[in-house]
Amino acid sequence: MNRSSIHFNRSEAEAKLTQAIELARSSRNSGCESLSDTELETLLHSAAEKLANYSDTEQLASALGSVDMAVRRRLGIWSVTTSEVRELGGAIAEIRRRAERAIEESRQGASPEDLDAPEEEPVRVVVELLARLATEHPSEVRQQAKFYDLLRAADDSGCLWFAPTEQQVTAAALLLQGVIVEMDAGEGKTLASAMAAAVFAASGRKVHVLTANDYLAARDCDLLAPVLESLGLTVGLVIEGMDRQERRYQHAAQIVFTTAREVGFDYLRDSVAESFDRRVDPTFDVAIVDEADHLLIDQARTPLIISGDRVSGGVVGPDVEALATELVERQAEYIDELYAGATSIGYERTESLATILLAGGLTARLVSELERIGFSTRSIFGEMSRLDVAYEENPLENELFFVIDPARSTIRLTERGWEEVFAEVDSPLNAFSVLQALRARILHEAGSDYVLDQQGVTLVDRLDGRPMMSHRYMYGLHEELESKEGFDRPARADAKARTTVRALMSNYETISGLTGTALEASDTFVREYRTSTVRVPPEVVSKRVDMSSEVFFEKDRHLAWVVDQVNYWQDLGRPVLVTTGSVRESAALSSALAERSIPHQLLNAENADREAEIVARGGGIGSVTVSTGMAGRGTDFVVDECVNSSILIATVARARNGLEQGKSTIIECTSRQEAEALSQVLNELGDCETEVRFSPSDNQIAVRPLLTDRQSEERVPFGLGLVVIVTSLPESVRVERQIRGRTARQGAFGTSKLAVYINDPTLAFSRRQSDLNKLNRTVMGTVEGSRVNSILSQVQMEAERQRESVSLAMADFEAVVEGESRAHYEERVLMMHSMQSPTLTRRMVSDWVARRTKELDDLQTDYETRFAIVSDGLWHSYRMDIGTSATWTPTDVRQELELEVHGRLAIHRDRLGSKRFSLAVAECRLNAADDHWPVRLSQIGDMATTLAAGASSRHAALTELAEQVANTRSAFWGHVEDQAVRVLLGSADIADRGQMGDNRIEQLPDELEALLG
Repeated sequence: MNRSSIHFNRSEAEAKLTQAIELARSSRNSGCESLSDTELETLLHSAAEKLANYSDTEQLASALGSVDMAVRRRLGIWSVTTSEVRELGGAIAEIRRRAERAIEESRQGASPEDLDAPEEEPVRVVVELLARLATEHPSEVRQQAKFYDLLRAADDSGCLWFAPTEQQVTAAALLLQGVIVEMDAGEGKTLASAMAAAVFAASGRKVHVLTANDYLAARDCDLLAPVLESLGLTVGLVIEGMDRQERRYQHAAQIVFTTAREVGFDYLRDSVAESFDRRVDPTFDVAIVDEADHLLIDQARTPLIISGDRVSGGVVGPDVEALATELVERQAEYIDELYAGATSIGYERTESLATILLAGGLTARLVSELERIGFSTRSIFGEMSRLDVAYEENPLENELFFVIDPARSTIRLTERGWEEVFAEVDSPLNAFSVLQALRARILHEAGSDYVLDQQGVTLVDRLDGRPMMSHRYMYGLHEELESKEGFDRPARADAKARTTVRALMSNYETISGLTGTALEASDTFVREYRTSTVRVPPEVVSKRVDMSSEVFFEKDRHLAWVVDQVNYWQDLGRPVLVTTGSVRESAALSSALAERSIPHQLLNAENADREAEIVARGGGIGSVTVSTGMAGRGTDFVVDECVNSSILIATVARARNGLEQGKSTIIECTSRQEAEALSQVLNELGDCETEVRFSPSDNQIAVRPLLTDRQSEERVPFGLGLVVIVTSLPESVRVERQIRGRTARQGAFGTSKLAVYINDPTLAFSRRQSDLNKLNRTVMGTVEGSRVNSILSQVQMEAERQRESVSLAMADFEAVVEGESRAHYEERVLMMHSMQSPTLTRRMVSDWVARRTKELDDLQTDYETRFAIVSDGLWHSYRMDIGTSATWTPTDVRQELELEVHGRLAIHRDRLGSKRFSLAVAECRLNAADDHWPVRLSQIGDMATTLAAGASSRHAALTELAEQVANTRSAFWGHVEDQAVRVLLGSADIADRGQMGDNRIEQLPDELEALLG
């Protein structure tokens, strides 16, 4: 199907939502309340087995109803034993205490007093349950419905109440149809995914619940395993650090909580496993993906790579680095000269600044200079681009060794640069190493693209700021970064196996998922994964207020504004989350807050292991969290219950203080609901002569003293809940929505504000930047309002379109590499089945003979010379004497050579037995394939990179890549089988042989002995 013809169908999505809501409501009336735990399990499996499809209303309602009831019981009623006594309330807390006393007394040989009295029945059932749990696994403890009815009736405080919402059951029904579900933060995506997983598993499917990281996978498994196991389902957990045996055991479960990273590397390790017993065999059937847009779109092209042995090659590291460093220093000197010349006025200044941008990118020094003289980055970038289009060779490049495209973050050598490089190195491969060293020093910066830790360089996800622990740049770039940062330069390692997240996910039969931001990517989900997208409206309408976006034209003023905002809201007691665009920016803001003595906590890729701890404290009174975009994705900022009352008290105190000073206080609320809540509290000020006036039209409350003629006025902002300040424009609308969604979860109060700098990386080179420069500025020297909101959205859409275009282009090239990889992995599986070896051996020998004698067919050379070439090669490599050209024709040579090889192999077969010999041949070929495959994979990657950069069109490049891959495939297998035959034949003691046909052999080849151990 043509990609352009695939689009998100809104009416279809609405129909699916309507059906799912009906299913959710029907499941509540499935009569499960009267069933025992055992009957509940039977109902689930019976209904699931009868499902014709996952939209079968009657059976699906029964299945979901049984899971719903299991959740209510195991996460609700069972809290009577799983919770601490202090967490329980009312009669249930007393029942638990008495049950514990009864158990303690029974241990001491006494019976609890009056335990058999009717009114003590709840205590007795809790005693029985606690006693069973001491020796039995919770999933083995089954209860009758009356057990749950009894405790539910005794729960006068509602502390045991837990029930999936209609929205969660609706989402589960949609997941079962292979849908990407959009749900707001705090609406319970985790539980919805578990409910869907239960029905999938009960119907005979294997399910992977893929979360963002190991912490979340373990957390969700611990929380939900009791529910799933109570329904007779097996649950596994696969996280980093598990050995192979444990992974195999966990992957055998019906429902596995894990991450795409762990599944991906298990898949790759299985692809290069030496035998079947070294595989862990994850089953690719159903994937339910948490934060689906992030994994399936943002990280879709992220490579997962298993490296082979490290090998040295190319120019020695320091030589490459020295040459790259020299080029950087010489160009820096020229940039200094350009800055000196940029003081003139007129076209020369513009040209100098454009050359500086081309030569060094958008540095802090250039930004400062542009601010000083009142130039925009867009105008300078426009001049640079104009000259690049107008001239065949951009005149700005004449004195440069390399140029930078700051909009696309790419670098290339100029003609002068290539001349300098090839004057020092002797091959294109080494020249490429110099270019990688330049990339490492110019384009990639610590605190932006990567962070440093004890292991070396850890890459950072550009969109959400998370560390990517298992990822490395390819083709030597990662090694250059490590060398640049002072780590020991490791030898280069070719990939032993690789795939991408997108290719990995294509293994699944069914993909569904949940996220807070999916609708913007609906077409992408359809095109890439054939999944529709449906939004489930929240249970309670959000009270979040998104304030008008604001753009600052001076970096210092932007930073000062952010610090002032944080200081104000913290004084009021309001929790604040400030997000930045990079680790470096988050550290800079943290330093600025520290200078003002503003207590705060910092979260970025350098301390990502503390994310849960930091986020858990982010909703406290006056808490301030500075973070990259990673803040809270997958975990929630939960505002403490006392926060809003504390803010109200502080605001009232401020108004009262104004009254005492004879001042009026104008309180500017962000929403009418907040204003009404505050007005009610202010009206209770009975000990002061005041006038409290609420203006609904502008959500303002005026608190004025009545007994004074002269009044001064103070205006103060007011808001409840968490306030989110976004200080760097996210490249994606979805990422921005995710960040804003950290506040006002589950209908709570909250505010978000986007306030960015005009030279923000996403904004600096957009053609929309000039539109912002034309708007009227506020007293603060900023621009804001609906027009600013619109322009910033357009910038983000342009960035997304560009990223998608690059992603689609890469996807086509990756498909060729992935196709070749999968074909190779399938061939490896065949090689591990030794029963195919008799046929393999005959073909392998025939092909080997043809390759060893191909020179005999070269008619441009006389036969005697051809024969000598073949004869010498066979003698030196295999001690095979084929006589003279006078006695052997090409056909004779090939026939006798095959007989010779088969004869030698027959001796091995006789000594080993057919089965062991077949295994040995297969292992020889397998080991040879594994030796050569990393180089083959690297070569294909080099082909794709070279063709993508130099072809006239993407279609032409893809066509040529496919042809080159196909043309080099036979050569690859030729090298593999040559090595395999050499292993089988090369170690035999045949030094005293004469003509072919002497099949004496004294011992097995050393390599063969080693294989058979």
